[in-house]
Amino acid sequence: AMPVYGMLNGQANAMYGSGDTQRDDVSPTKTPSEQTAYNGNLNTGIIGSEKAPVHETVQDLEITRTRRIWTFITWSLTWWIPSPFLKWCGGMRRPDVRMAWREKVAICVIIFFIWCVLLFIIIGLGLLLCPKEYVWTMDEISGRNTAQDALIAMRGRVYDITEFMNQKHGLKTYEATKELMLLYAGQDVNASFPISIRTACPSLVSQKADPKYSMYLSVADITALQTFPFTHKVGTLPSSKELSTQSFYGKYVIPTMDKFKKGDVVWDYDWIKSMHKDQGKYWRVINQEVFNLEDYFATMDYPGNTGNKWQFLNNHIANIFDDKGAGSTDITKEWSTIPWGAKEHQANYNCMKNLFYVGRVDDRKTVRCLFTNYMLLAFACVLMTIVLAKFLAALQFGSKNRPLTPNKFVVCQVPCYTEDEASLLKTIDSLAGLDYDDKHKLIFIICDGNIVGSGNEKSTPRIVLDILGVDPEYDPPGRDYLAIAEGSRRHNIGKVYSGLYEFEGHVVPFMVVVKVGTPEE
Repeated sequence: AMPVYGMLNGQANAMYGSGDTQRDDVSPTKTPSEQTAYNGNLNTGIIGSEKAPVHETVQDLEITRTRRIWTFITWSLTWWIPSPFLKWCGGMRRPDVRMAWREKVAICVIIFFIWCVLLFIIIGLGLLLCPKEYVWTMDEISGRNTAQDALIAMRGRVYDITEFMNQKHGLKTYEATKELMLLYAGQDVNASFPISIRTACPSLVSQKADPKYSMYLSVADITALQTFPFTHKVGTLPSSKELSTQSFYGKYVIPTMDKFKKGDVVWDYDWIKSMHKDQGKYWRVINQEVFNLEDYFATMDYPGNTGNKWQFLNNHIANIFDDKGAGSTDITKEWSTIPWGAKEHQANYNCMKNLFYVGRVDDRKTVRCLFTNYMLLAFACVLMTIVLAKFLAALQFGSKNRPLTPNKFVVCQVPCYTEDEASLLKTIDSLAGLDYDDKHKLIFIICDGNIVGSGNEKSTPRIVLDILGVDPEYDPPGRDYLAIAEGSRRHNIGKVYSGLYEFEGHVVPFMVVVKVGTPEE
């Protein structure tokens, strides 16, 4: 008769690598209590004695520092769940069960927190480093010049005049039709809305220098004047009440256009630098704000403009801008070192902002704004590299050689918890049918507790034992073992079943370990 695998006699255990091996100086005969029970059924064998053993006492060791830290973290994350609630509403009468439940909740909270961190990195970090901006370049504005979509730029700001063009403008004698207003679409319209120097710079130009608000800057770009059909200069249309008001721009233009404001104009820093260095233009950057003083220097160089009244800005500003391309394009440092008082500083800045401000530096292509894109690209490259490496490793070059039959023992370990009968049967049959010597393989199944899975009528250990053909009436004694835990929790008890499983001509030894817990559990 074939011996039952898992018996403690020397021959069987020598074959499957457990227990004592048979030697010449040791008799293989054991006492009846040490032999395996056998009543004719191969699948009722059990390692060791059927007599209930005396369970060992495991020393309650001191809780480790790691365990104390984890316990602190667990309570920190689950303190808001009162223990009486778990005891009376959750049915968790024992403290260890409540603690185990808290640990699972803590793990879920940590997973959720990690998920939030990843979501923040993917979505929130980019918005934090580079908030969404409503900005346009002049190239983008120039393409929005139709009756259905019309944008203009005026003093560094962008306005949508699509609906504005449908409103009535001008006088009966000089009506601004929609066709005429389309000429403004996609353009920088500063030249069509000039501001008197005294209006823009009241602290720098006195009433004595310009009593009638008639001082206007000369336009350096003559083509800009020729582009527009009308110039909104105060006093050019006496029949217009609005254009007869000295504060026309601040009182009528700004309040009206603010209703249609879309955002700001932005300029590429390299383009600004090219205008300064290569073409000698008066474009500069101060604290990320872009200023163009072309009209200021064109006015001072105009032959008809004599006297110092046209040099209304601080001389240090003129010297910094008029460097013939030799200085820095970003003059923030030079601006901050100008020796002037706070009042004079503010007066000059307000004047420049009203007359020469044309927008801001475009920072959408800076490392700060592209950081998250680079980071996601790096993550994608790492994932693709891993996938590619796995793919290349899975490739088989050349013909497939059938391996030689090895002489080593193979343990096919199957952990199970709440699986159903169909999945367990499929797994066990597939292992039993492996093209491997039946005498050199062992199906080792571990049932992690006496659990009834969802949809099952029997517990997982009972399902496994029924598949293997173990007698339902057979109940082996529990065996002590040390689990991977701390203190008294290391002590655990399991029941061991062994036998042979037949499948399609294969007769394979099996061993089943069922974790049943300590008597206190």
